Amino acid sequence: MKNNNYILSGLFAFILLFSCSDFLDKEPYYLLNENNAITDYDKAKAAIGGIYSTFNNDSWSGALYTSLASKAGFVKWSEPDYELEYNQSSLPYAVPDIWRNFYKTLNAANFATNGISELPLISVPSESAKTALVAEARGLRAWASANLLWNFGHWWADDNDQYGLLYRDKVVNLSNVQQARMSVGESYAIILEDLDYAIANLPSFTNPRHMSKEFAKVLKAKILLYRGGYNNDTDALNEALLLVNDVLNNPPSGFAMDQDLENMYQDSWDSKENLFVKYLEDNSSRQSSAGFQYRYGIIYNGDRLPLAVGLETTAGLNYGLDWFKSDARWDVVTGPVRAPEAWDDTNRYTWKKLARLGGYAGTQASPRDEKWATYWFRYPELYIMKAELMARIGASVADAIAPINVMRSKRTNPTLPSLNPSNQNELMDAIFQEYFFELFLENGSEFFAATRFKNNAGTRWIEVMKDGKPLVENKLCWPIPPEELIGNPLMIQNPDLE
Repeated sequence: MKNNNYILSGLFAFILLFSCSDFLDKEPYYLLNENNAITDYDKAKAAIGGIYSTFNNDSWSGALYTSLASKAGFVKWSEPDYELEYNQSSLPYAVPDIWRNFYKTLNAANFATNGISELPLISVPSESAKTALVAEARGLRAWASANLLWNFGHWWADDNDQYGLLYRDKVVNLSNVQQARMSVGESYAIILEDLDYAIANLPSFTNPRHMSKEFAKVLKAKILLYRGGYNNDTDALNEALLLVNDVLNNPPSGFAMDQDLENMYQDSWDSKENLFVKYLEDNSSRQSSAGFQYRYGIIYNGDRLPLAVGLETTAGLNYGLDWFKSDARWDVVTGPVRAPEAWDDTNRYTWKKLARLGGYAGTQASPRDEKWATYWFRYPELYIMKAELMARIGASVADAIAPINVMRSKRTNPTLPSLNPSNQNELMDAIFQEYFFELFLENGSEFFAATRFKNNAGTRWIEVMKDGKPLVENKLCWPIPPEELIGNPLMIQNPDLE
């Protein structure tokens, strides 16, 4: 019982205390358990706001994406992640919190989905209003489930693989904490079922702080691309291309490329390039909600200035520096940032697109600058995904690179020349590098690209960037934290990670 209580208190039976000025009309306090029913429309909207409040931590932000950058090999900020050398007794520091916080989101999504679904129509303005709220909850549940599968399951494997999701579709209590894993096929089926419901019933995009019909389409496309690109599944790739084309050809009002990349990052979560972004309420918790890595960690992983004689700025890159320094975006997305401690007035050369002024200088600026956004999806990624999907299903080199060149032509600061690869190998290298240049450290796309793109010799880039160290496929995902295994004996550990 002690172990079960630990899991419930640490993972699931938590208090959702949130300021909901951006999402809700009221500021309710919710004890998230099955005894607290959703009884009217205001409580239904509050429950949706409660899902978004679970994103206010580093697990849904820099801790996750800096870890994935290390796993890819671009940086070496976490040695266990870089080497893929971890097991259940030796976890990278961020993993237990990421597991817990992903399940907090899933639990909140289940609370909202189930509670709103049971609301009688007399309690809501209309059946369509109720359906839209359920669709939003289910879309967010799919987002949580996809991230759990991508990071703790065999997302690349065939349907019969048993190392899929520990899936929960009910609020967790002592009666249901023990749960077995789904197969990979079952995991994808439930995620895509939620997304298909969201696509059918969500309203179109109005602002990037909420789940929208368009983001549900894009998320489904990414899920199909990651697995389909890894396994050369042309059916999945063709379906993903249809979804990407749908959003590109019918962009909702208010969602568009920004000509000025520096302005885009300055605008942060208010930029028109965002389809889905992590927003931080303007309250005393902004710094803690932003997390450690973007406002602090990536600064100290940069280069201390002034540099010693003979050294060059790297912003902490372990691989790809020569690529990035020849790209015009380098001088926009990197730069000197003051150290985040009050007592440390040195500067570090780092990823200023995410660090902004840093944790300390941001609070001293007038006006304060604490807009540490997490860019879960920006407009340019549509073009990069389209280029990759076209390349993988047999388009010509010229046709496949065209979407990226359209994207690059829309920038005026910095000016980006067209790319002209002469063969398939150059094409795939150019697309892979574009994920790196445009999205590095923002949403994990460069890690998943490193697993499915190969160099001219047919070696996956995740191996190339680590001096040819062979990939142990089972180590692409993290171990299940031991606390889960102790409290849930039906759960099995990922192989090679015991």
